[in-house]
Amino acid sequence: MLELQDFLYELNKYMDQTSILKDAYNRLSDSEKQFVLSQSPNQTPPDVLAEDATKWLSAMQTEMGISNE
Repeated sequence: MLELQDFLYELNKYMDQTSILKDAYNRLSDSEKQFVLSQSPNQTPPDVLAEDATKWLSAMQTEMGISNE
Protein backbone atom coordinates (compact mmCIF):
# COMPACT_ATOMS: atom_id res chain seq x y z
CA MET A 1 0.00 0.00 0.00
CA LEU A 2 2.93 2.34 0.64
CA GLU A 3 3.96 2.08 -3.01
CA LEU A 4 0.42 2.97 -4.10
CA GLN A 5 0.41 6.02 -1.84
CA ASP A 6 3.77 7.03 -3.30
CA PHE A 7 2.33 6.66 -6.80
CA LEU A 8 -0.68 8.79 -5.85
CA TYR A 9 1.65 11.46 -4.47
CA GLU A 10 3.67 11.49 -7.70
CA LEU A 11 0.49 11.56 -9.80
CA ASN A 12 -0.65 14.62 -7.86
CA LYS A 13 2.66 16.32 -8.62
CA TYR A 14 2.29 15.32 -12.29
CA MET A 15 -1.20 16.83 -12.37
CA ASP A 16 0.16 20.07 -10.91
CA GLN A 17 2.99 20.17 -13.45
CA THR A 18 0.69 19.48 -16.43
CA SER A 19 -1.49 22.39 -15.26
CA ILE A 20 1.57 24.68 -15.22
CA LEU A 21 2.58 23.38 -18.66
CA LYS A 22 -0.93 24.05 -19.98
CA ASP A 23 -0.78 27.64 -18.73
CA ALA A 24 2.61 28.19 -20.38
CA TYR A 25 1.34 26.65 -23.62
CA ASN A 26 -1.72 28.92 -23.62
CA ARG A 27 0.56 31.99 -23.51
CA LEU A 28 2.25 30.96 -26.78
CA SER A 29 1.37 32.44 -30.14
CA ASP A 30 -0.59 30.26 -32.55
CA SER A 31 2.54 29.52 -34.60
CA GLU A 32 4.48 28.58 -31.46
CA LYS A 33 1.64 26.28 -30.39
CA GLN A 34 1.71 24.64 -33.80
CA PHE A 35 5.48 24.14 -33.52
CA VAL A 36 5.19 22.65 -30.02
CA LEU A 37 2.50 20.20 -31.15
CA SER A 38 4.50 19.21 -34.23
CA GLN A 39 7.36 18.11 -31.94
CA SER A 40 5.12 16.21 -29.53
CA PRO A 41 5.37 12.40 -29.77
CA ASN A 42 1.59 12.02 -30.04
CA GLN A 43 0.43 15.59 -30.85
CA THR A 44 -1.55 15.76 -27.60
CA PRO A 45 -1.91 19.39 -26.50
CA PRO A 46 -1.00 20.27 -22.90
CA ASP A 47 -4.60 21.14 -22.02
CA VAL A 48 -5.63 17.56 -22.81
CA LEU A 49 -2.69 16.17 -20.82
CA ALA A 50 -3.70 18.31 -17.83
CA GLU A 51 -7.34 17.22 -18.11
CA ASP A 52 -6.35 13.56 -18.35
CA ALA A 53 -4.05 13.82 -15.32
CA THR A 54 -6.82 15.47 -13.29
CA LYS A 55 -9.32 12.77 -14.26
CA TRP A 56 -6.81 10.02 -13.45
CA LEU A 57 -6.03 11.45 -10.02
CA SER A 58 -9.70 12.04 -9.25
CA ALA A 59 -10.64 8.49 -10.25
CA MET A 60 -7.92 7.02 -8.06
CA GLN A 61 -8.85 9.20 -5.09
CA THR A 62 -12.51 8.25 -5.47
CA GLU A 63 -11.67 4.55 -5.69
CA MET A 64 -9.42 4.82 -2.63
CA GLY A 65 -11.99 6.82 -0.63
CA ILE A 66 -9.83 9.94 -0.45
CA SER A 67 -11.60 13.30 -0.36
CA ASN A 68 -10.07 16.69 -1.21
CA GLU A 69 -11.42 18.38 1.91
